[in-house]
Amino acid sequence: MSAADIVLPERFHDAVLDSVRRRLAALPRRRLKRDGRRAAVLVPLCHVDGQPAVLFTKRTESVGTHKGQVSFPGGRVDDDDVDDVDTALRECEEEIGLPRERVRVLGTFHEALAITGVVVTPVLGFIEGDLELAALRVSPHEIDEAFALTLTQLVDPAHRQRQQLGTRTAPVFSAGPHPVWGLTAWVLDEVLREALGLPLASLTDGIVRALLDDG
Repeated sequence: MSAADIVLPERFHDAVLDSVRRRLAALPRRRLKRDGRRAAVLVPLCHVDGQPAVLFTKRTESVGTHKGQVSFPGGRVDDDDVDDVDTALRECEEEIGLPRERVRVLGTFHEALAITGVVVTPVLGFIEGDLELAALRVSPHEIDEAFALTLTQLVDPAHRQRQQLGTRTAPVFSAGPHPVWGLTAWVLDEVLREALGLPLASLTDGIVRALLDDG
């Protein structure tokens, strides 16, 4: 199926967001049976220049882990956090200065395992209003840059690829200024198919099986 065959929403209007919320509520969430450190990330759906998009960050080379990698806003769960949603919203505000009041939370997604052994819970949310990337207050110690990729870019087969990581294949999205790979690409690929309901071929089967075996 080509990108031209996929019907994309022109905007994340209420009906689209409600359908995402219903899919998440009905989703048999994959949970990883691991003790120890946990984290949560916000998968931020947004509008940039009037187009439906997903927001990403590029981490600095001075952070403790995942140096220089593209990620979703997020981080470790603090003792004071109420739940995974609270963690994701707090980290998003700390990393890119986005007030939690602007985020319409849609639900939680499959748990994922970071290469560091941390179990990560993705939280889907919609950023209200048209997002101005230049207006974000990015934390200079944690984030080099915030950027967005439109749904049109994310479903384009020319930018949806597999890469070999040792004996495993993993997804990579190459449409933007920085490649989206690793855990972020894995979560993104599943979100596009399972949360947004887009008819895309899976890029993640092999790595999902491997991570489940490891868990």
